[in-house]
Amino acid sequence: MKAEETTLRKLIGGEQQLVVPLYQRTYSWGYHQLDTLWADIVNQASALANGRGRSHFLGSTVLAPGPELSPSLSQWVVVDGQQRLTTLMIALCAVRDHLAPEDPKHIERINELHLINKFKTGTMRYRLLPTQVDRKALIACIEGDVDGRTGAIGDSYRFFRARLADIDGATNLQDIGRIEDVILDRLALVQIVVEKGDNAFRIFESLNNTGLPLSPVDLIRNYVFMCLPTRGEYVYQKYWYPFQERLRKEHGTKALETLMYQLLVLNQGEEATYTDTYLGHQELLREAAGDENKVEEYVAELAYRARHLELILNPDKEECPSIRKRLHFLNEWRATTAYPTIMRLLELREGGVSNEEVALALSFVESFLVRRMIAGVTTKNLNRIFQRLTGRLSEDSVAETVQAELSPERLYWATDEEFRDAIRTNSFYWRGQAGQRKLVLRRLAETFHDGEPVDLTSKKITIEHVLPQHLTDAWRAELRADGEEPARIHRELVHTLGNLTLTAYNSELGDMPYPDKRERLGQTGIAMTHAIVQQPRWGRKEILARADDLADRAIGIWPGPNEEVRGTAPRRDWTLLHDAMAALPFGTWTTYIELAQVAGSAPMPVAVHISSTPLPNAHRVLTADGVAPQEIRGLGDTDPRSPREVLAEEGVDFDEHGHADLNKRITAVELAELLNLPDVADLSSSEISDVDPAGLTEHQLRFYRQLAERGGPDIASAVSKVIDWWAKSSDTFWYGTSATGRCTPYIVRGGVDYWMLNIYPETMEIPFKSLKLRPPFDDPEMRDELRRRLNDAPGIEIPESKIDLLPNFPSSLLVDDSALDVLIGTLDWFVSQVEKRETA
Repeated sequence: MKAEETTLRKLIGGEQQLVVPLYQRTYSWGYHQLDTLWADIVNQASALANGRGRSHFLGSTVLAPGPELSPSLSQWVVVDGQQRLTTLMIALCAVRDHLAPEDPKHIERINELHLINKFKTGTMRYRLLPTQVDRKALIACIEGDVDGRTGAIGDSYRFFRARLADIDGATNLQDIGRIEDVILDRLALVQIVVEKGDNAFRIFESLNNTGLPLSPVDLIRNYVFMCLPTRGEYVYQKYWYPFQERLRKEHGTKALETLMYQLLVLNQGEEATYTDTYLGHQELLREAAGDENKVEEYVAELAYRARHLELILNPDKEECPSIRKRLHFLNEWRATTAYPTIMRLLELREGGVSNEEVALALSFVESFLVRRMIAGVTTKNLNRIFQRLTGRLSEDSVAETVQAELSPERLYWATDEEFRDAIRTNSFYWRGQAGQRKLVLRRLAETFHDGEPVDLTSKKITIEHVLPQHLTDAWRAELRADGEEPARIHRELVHTLGNLTLTAYNSELGDMPYPDKRERLGQTGIAMTHAIVQQPRWGRKEILARADDLADRAIGIWPGPNEEVRGTAPRRDWTLLHDAMAALPFGTWTTYIELAQVAGSAPMPVAVHISSTPLPNAHRVLTADGVAPQEIRGLGDTDPRSPREVLAEEGVDFDEHGHADLNKRITAVELAELLNLPDVADLSSSEISDVDPAGLTEHQLRFYRQLAERGGPDIASAVSKVIDWWAKSSDTFWYGTSATGRCTPYIVRGGVDYWMLNIYPETMEIPFKSLKLRPPFDDPEMRDELRRRLNDAPGIEIPESKIDLLPNFPSSLLVDDSALDVLIGTLDWFVSQVEKRETA
């Protein structure tokens, strides 16, 4: 075989064809592979913009001479590497179509340079020819055939179109030009060409089914000792062999790979990537080329870092109790993304930073992870966050630096109030990994001191739902005492932290009625669980009271961010929704409600955002009963088919009433799994039965679109709760006709219209100017009472001088549930005052 480094531009350049043979599997890259590749492309584009020249190693391609190889056409059989090659060609199609609206010449340029053989006909026209199963879909991408972009190839095309639309400055052709340059020139490939007459299938079989490939550690070790021609034996015995054997014996070969990657992060920071570990070490060693002393220093640093990694992997070796406790927690949490920061902190301790300072810094890392998990924040980008933090650490103010660097609002480290609210309302049982949930409960259990000593690490200790997961008749009777619908209480609180505890009797307790369960729980030695049985009954009040108690304890354990650094702006980013849309598999469908749960928002703003924003797979989002929209909205395509027709072609059946097959529906939990997110709880309110943006008027659509665009998921969710509350009581609204959307909830009594709010996308306006013309609010004292009630909300400060005017406050304040509660309570009071006057 002949091997050489190449790029996609070189590989597909000139008049040639790469043919995928029939024995290859069909194209199968999904969301995770595409997302990983896109992250690498964006990182390389950023490096290119900043003048950094290192390329990214993508993998190898093995080519054998094809049957049509001739002087006029180079044809090659793709023995290995067809998945990445197909993906890159799809990405080029997406770049071409993204650029085309600005200048149609891009279509001809990219086609003739990279996608087609202009003067060939039939299948010889295409520079990459997939297997028969995928051929039609890839040709459709190349030829711009909207109808033919089906299956995994169509999903991949829509993924790249969506990502190109999402990147910063997507309208800047220079930015997209850098993406194109990266795809063509900065993704390094190793091209292996086999001799004519070799059995290509045998080669494919050998590459994929036999032999043991060299690991990055093997490659690095071989390269290191190639650089030590005279001192290799000495360096191996003094440095390499001791740490290699310790790590391998105690923690397995994976620990050696972890060490290699961590050293790369500590030396290269944010530029380090796990898949490029070997190339990264080559670059480090290249700087020491020809100098065996420097190569020895490199190996000595590996041995030095290995000691720190050993402490992380086996915290019992740590002598300082406070640091040992933190390392135990982070090790059990499997906080691998934080390893570079932890290793840097251990290094700084050896440089003179105190144990107390390092322990405090580790407590901030621990809190950052725990608070984000309980608040339901995705673990995506944790790698980058800790890589960036590691590069910021020095011997000065270590703990303060860790807290400050992790505190900006965009990193979503929950404040005390956000943390408390998440503990009260979030479905903790679906957050994070099972071991992490149990670890949080164990740490909370340690704050209770009046029980017997219990080994909480025992596998017999499991998480118990006091209010059981299945609502029985006995429990319905128990919950009715709260004066609410039992199913609603159950749905909202069953998986929250306030209803969960630790016990060794989980399998025995099951769905026992509370009196029986209370008696059985009373036999436990776990003080946290024993505290529950002090309650004579178990309902909403008791669960929330316990949640508040646990929140106080949790805040004491896990300190919050530096709020001066953090700021208070709520989340405005719809990336999670866009990711969920891109991840929808071929031949499936979901609903606006499911997507709203994943995005952490309300269904109607999500529905309007999807209907008015070019997004991939918009045709796969239906109403709750499976009714498809009338037309496809997505990525600027003018597809003449209806979404129902497209879904039918993808294999989704519809019944005679136009309802899609429920077996093909993707739930919020399944979407979360596709995105590697924590599971998502059921809907918080059974009243939300369906949403359909097609039923909105022009002015309603404008309001919800602006709410989604200007507020983002958090504000849209909070404002929607106000609208939903009014809809349940009065269901009468005006929607403004001006360019800025407005929603005004109102009631009519005695032939007079009354309204307390004008809801704009970014502000809430109080119309005192109109109210003073309507009794009883023509009385200044009544308007001042309204003002004082609103001012009870955190952040709202309406001066007395404005009770004849139109004061407003930011809608973002309603992201705080306490402010939202005050506003809804004031609306309730407002309605009661109007009703009281009418009956007087």
